[in-house]
Amino acid sequence: MTMNRGLTAADLADRIQRNENCTAARKAREHKVVPQFASQLDPVESGDDIAYCEASARVLAAAAAEVSTVLQAAQVESMLLRGFALQRWYPDRNRQFSDLDMGLRHLGDLSKALAALRTAGYRVTRPVIARRSSEGWWAAAALQKPTTELPHPIYLDITVPGPGITPFRHCRMLDDDWERKEWYSVNGAQVPVPSPTSLLSIFAVEMHERRTIIARDLLDLSHLLAAAPDVGAAARRLTGLPVRRGLTKLAEAVAASEEFGHVTPTIERLLAGMPLRTRAPRRAERAANRRLTLVEAVSRAEVRRALRHGAPVYGFPDPEERMPGVRGSALHRGLAGMAVRSKPMAEEHEVAYSIPSCP
Repeated sequence: MTMNRGLTAADLADRIQRNENCTAARKAREHKVVPQFASQLDPVESGDDIAYCEASARVLAAAAAEVSTVLQAAQVESMLLRGFALQRWYPDRNRQFSDLDMGLRHLGDLSKALAALRTAGYRVTRPVIARRSSEGWWAAAALQKPTTELPHPIYLDITVPGPGITPFRHCRMLDDDWERKEWYSVNGAQVPVPSPTSLLSIFAVEMHERRTIIARDLLDLSHLLAAAPDVGAAARRLTGLPVRRGLTKLAEAVAASEEFGHVTPTIERLLAGMPLRTRAPRRAERAANRRLTLVEAVSRAEVRRALRHGAPVYGFPDPEERMPGVRGSALHRGLAGMAVRSKPMAEEHEVAYSIPSCP
């Protein structure tokens, strides 16, 4: 199917709205449970993958409840995004994902959040990325917590104040996104998640980062549309942001569901060409193959120059040692307690601190 290269947010809203204005019978089919396709796979070949998905769902549910409780106690406003937020619309919450994505409302809470999560066993595993542009401050942190229940640690990625789009742009979550957040009951805890409308915008930003649509994306979109987001508001939310590819991918998925009457046949076609075995998480491969690089501390002027031009800088949190470098508290209180550098390189003792020993 050929898409118009000039697709706009209004085009996307119109396309999805036309998809929603279908017959009562069509709506009834859309609200039925979308099968997870496990029954179509060879149980011998796919047994390991299914067992991993079940273990991952159990471990990450407990982790989501834990981190939300810890941050609420520390008075840090946060939301669980993407995969975890989407799974609440899946039958039996049966959605495959291998990490947690979290958004914080205020950059000033980042250092407080990292300190609180450290008490729960999480460690920063890569330099904290921060930048300042015309859109304001943005930061991202990658954390891990060892676990014996999965073949890799629990991954927790944090972004403030919204998902990244390019190395120099991000999608800021607005006050309305935070005020309309919903509460998802998990393991006895109330976990904050975005509304369906906010999540549709976040989903488009994530789709922008990809080159192809996978089967899970169509399942996500089907369940998300069934949750009745305001698709026009979600599309307008992205106006002016460089996410045309994400908008195009969403429109292609919706158009495919229109063509076939439901997204299920489209997913079946994708599955027919997919290998049964799943690869090890790419992030785990990178961590295993990482080589340390040493660098001398940079000057304050170099860090400020990078921030002035919108380029990222890198923070190394360690409240227990005085490390060389530019102290983050001089840049933004959310980077307090960090040594900030203009290059993503660490000295050996810093990396040894930040990477946990995994079983």
